[in-house]
Amino acid sequence: MEKIIFRKLILDITLRALTISFSLGLIVWIVQAVNYLDFVIGEGHNFKIYFYYNLYNFPKIIHRIIPFVFAISIFFELLKYEKNNELLIFWTNGISKKKFISNLIKFALIVTLIQIFIGNLVSPSSQYKARGFLKDSNMDFLPNLINQGKFIDTVSGLTIFINEKNENNSFKNIYIQEGQLFDFKETSNQIIYAKEGFLVDENKKLFRLMNGKIISTNDEKLISFEFDKIDYDLSIFSSKTIKVPKIQELSSLKIIRCSISLMSNQIYNDEMFTCESGKLKNLNQELYKRFIKPLYLPLLTLVCCFLLTISKEQNNYTFKTIKIFFFVFLILVTSETLMRYAEDSKLYLFILLCIPFVIYYIIYSFLIRKGNL
Repeated sequence: MEKIIFRKLILDITLRALTISFSLGLIVWIVQAVNYLDFVIGEGHNFKIYFYYNLYNFPKIIHRIIPFVFAISIFFELLKYEKNNELLIFWTNGISKKKFISNLIKFALIVTLIQIFIGNLVSPSSQYKARGFLKDSNMDFLPNLINQGKFIDTVSGLTIFINEKNENNSFKNIYIQEGQLFDFKETSNQIIYAKEGFLVDENKKLFRLMNGKIISTNDEKLISFEFDKIDYDLSIFSSKTIKVPKIQELSSLKIIRCSISLMSNQIYNDEMFTCESGKLKNLNQELYKRFIKPLYLPLLTLVCCFLLTISKEQNNYTFKTIKIFFFVFLILVTSETLMRYAEDSKLYLFILLCIPFVIYYIIYSFLIRKGNL
């Protein structure tokens, strides 16, 4: 009987958590997708790349909202059980409040392991795959970015200006510069001016230019010649999108190795990213996010268990529930705030690792005394 009623409680908490996670995650995902619209499409990538980029960033959102969702789910589920007198089922079956709390903490530890798994494997790999879509994109959306009266510098090393765009997808007075704008010392610099032009094949991004002139540099000397017709291939250029993995996209093993090496004044080389001292604080903050922040889940569960020490029959029941919810919120804010103090020191990391355990012990001792458990 004991296993059955606990199984129902865990199932109710899980279903509530999944519902809130999906609803809240979807809202955050949509808002994020809107913010990414200019970033992805503005860099010349098509809508398919935009969709996959946003889709593979969804695990990151779930990982971030798990502590909040889990705490809210336990809090309101315990309130519902108290309101419906379902907690009496536990007490009448000989289950003590201390054992009740112990089982909830065990469940919280399982969720903690799940969050660590998502934060260390699922989220980094999915974000890295999302960046891979941008990296391997062939800039299909570039032709649609070419508009009249606007400088287009979406791709690296290329600037395009169109004075006039006609309805038949032809252009007039076209200016193209390869290399840095107005930096004629670059040996690869060249400027192309054409009176007319049009896209021969949008998929291949072949730009046919008519009646123009090319000015290029060679050993800081200008060379120019005129042309009647040339085909200019836009596909040779790549996006300005950053293709080097960010810290949150790296595996935990790489981050740990780099962090330990920097704190020990040793050199660590990796082909995926540059391990330098300026990144140490960000590396340690990422380690905090992946390993230390999930440890607050059992602590949040413990604070929610203060609801077991009050009864709906009490006159100030609502005030006490609000008070407990405030402490839950305070723990959430504390777990987020302390991440800023993950500095470039092993001592700081050790202190941050110990804080949730110390707070847990203090609150558990106080809960046992207060509830006479």
